[in-house]
Order: sequence, then structure tokens, then C-alpha cells
Amino acid sequence: MIIDNNNIYDLVPSQIVQIISKLNDALKVIKERKQTISKVAHFEKHKHNCPYCNGTNFIKYGHDNGVQNYICKECSRKFNDLTGTVFAGTRLTYEQIDTFINCFNDKVSIRKTVKRMKVNKNTVYLLRQKMLDAFKIVRENIELNGEVEADEIYRSINLKGTKRNNMPRFSKPRTSKGTSTRGISNHKICIMGAIDENDSMFLQIVGNGPLTSNMVKTSLTPKMKNIKKLITDCKSSYENEAKNQSWNLKQVKSELYKDLEGNSLANINSLHSGLTTFLTPFRGVSTKHLQGYLDWYIFEKILNYTCEYDQHFNSVLKTSVTNSTNINSLNMNDNFSGLDFNAIYADYNYIPPTLN
Repeated sequence: MIIDNNNIYDLVPSQIVQIISKLNDALKVIKERKQTISKVAHFEKHKHNCPYCNGTNFIKYGHDNGVQNYICKECSRKFNDLTGTVFAGTRLTYEQIDTFINCFNDKVSIRKTVKRMKVNKNTVYLLRQKMLDAFKIVRENIELNGEVEADEIYRSINLKGTKRNNMPRFSKPRTSKGTSTRGISNHKICIMGAIDENDSMFLQIVGNGPLTSNMVKTSLTPKMKNIKKLITDCKSSYENEAKNQSWNLKQVKSELYKDLEGNSLANINSLHSGLTTFLTPFRGVSTKHLQGYLDWYIFEKILNYTCEYDQHFNSVLKTSVTNSTNINSLNMNDNFSGLDFNAIYADYNYIPPTLN
């Protein structure tokens, strides 16, 4: 029986109960299938093209474990709906993927997620890194318009996950007062942040040490489109680039909440404060993977602005099967920060111990 909105209300209760029972049985079977996520990807993609050459001239080319394959007539490469996405080559059931995304949204630790999914730790770690990489598209495509607030924050370098023979410096003892050099030294990373009047925002690692005009030029300038006003603190780095770009620059002194014209940095300060809260559950994020967590934070902020919490699962799922990622099992532990830690700590003259 085909049911639509025109006749569903003509059913008697027993018929509806029967349909619900059949749907629940079907849902259970579908969630246990490994090829279900491929069908979800096909359903969610508005445009189907070759992930290698972006061509649209392709044909069906058999199945692998129930997953529909295609072959591109332009580059002759074989692919499916998951190629290049978070769940490419996955052997997980949809039920396990459902569990992963719910744990991801709730910021459940990798160890606890492993227990819930009943998989290897490396599987969960890889999925998280691929998911973070899939969020980068938001930062890459963001545009700032109207009134923009910009400011930078600094964080100590975290070498968590670095093997002993790859350390650029000696291991520092943990203390309650911290171990980094005080002040803004070259051993601190600089994160540029900005938010406009429409709540478009971005955070990006721009280098180490104090903010420079070149950091502003390479990170902030490409995002600035139709700017009415740029509000910053009094650093000369902003002044130099504002002069070059003819921006209407308003600078607020650090000891003031507002200037005489009512300009303030309240929104960007709130964004930075929220980042600290966001990162707290992870108990230290390695600097080499920090940009992914910055992108995750912005992505989550956008979700909070645009949809209800119960819709977050669908949004993250859609992102995972439509956005591309270059992370795989071979490079998931690589340094994606853009920083050369050996160069930063060159003044330590540190020689890693030889492992026997």
C-alpha cells in the first residue's frame, strides 16, 4: 500500500501500527548493513561528479560488497559515492557510524567511543581526524562583511602524541604554573580570529610569536569582502595592513571596554572565551592537530545558530559524506599546523635520544 499525505489519515489505527512495525523492522536491518552509508551519501549529494577530476561523464561499473561503483569516462578512474569522504572504504555498519557521530557531537572521549562502537582505537582516531578535516571547507569559504572585529590569541605549543625520537625539545615536567616561557614568545602559537556583524567567523593558526603584518595579510585580508569598519586592538600589525587595503580601522585600547565611538571587541572576545570552554573536555589538544579543532568549534557555532540541537546529527552526517578529506591511515599522525617545531625550538640545540 502506497501511503501519502492525502490518504494517511484515512487509515485505521491497526493499519498504522502495522506500518510502524514494518518500518521498525526495516530500520533495524538497514542499520546493520555496511553499504547503507553509501546510499546515504548518494541521497545527500546534490551534485554527483568524479572526485578525482570533477567530471560528470561517468557510468555505473558494478558493485563491491553491495556498494555501487562508477567509472569516469574523462579520467578513467573508478569511484563510489564515498570516495574521498570521511567514510571512504569503511567496513562499519550504519549502526556503528550512528554511534560514532553521536559520540562525536557529545565530545565523548576516543576510549569511550571505542567501547560503544566495539572497534579498534585507531579506527575511531582516524574517523575523528577525517571529520575535523572535512570541516575545513567552512573556513576556506568564509567571507567577512560589514563591521568586523578581529583579534588574536596565543596558546602554548602542545607536543602531545609526538614520539620521543621526534621531539624538537626535551620533555618538560608538568607543573600547576605551566612550563612555557612567559609573555608572547616564539614558543607560543598565534591564532587569528575574526567575526562580522552577521556572525560569520573564523579562527586560523597563522604562525608563532607576536602577530605580524604579514600574518594579517595572509589570513585576514583574503576573508575581507565588503568591509564598512574593522575593529581591532592597537597593534601596529593591523594598522599597516589597514593602510594598504584602505580599511576603515577603529582601534580600541586594551584597558578600555569601548572607545569614544562605542566600538568594542566584545564579540571576538566572546568567541575566544567560548573556544577555551570548547577545548576543555579534550584535556589538551596537540598543536599539530589544533586547526581541526578550531574548525570544529566554528562549525558547531554555526550549527547552534542555524538549527536545533536534534538536527545536529543530520548536519554532521551530511558533512561527513559530502565534504572531501585527504586524511588517511598513513598521514593521520602528521603535523597539519603549518608550523615547523624543529625550527621554533632550534635555540634549544636539542638532540633526540637514539633508540636501541
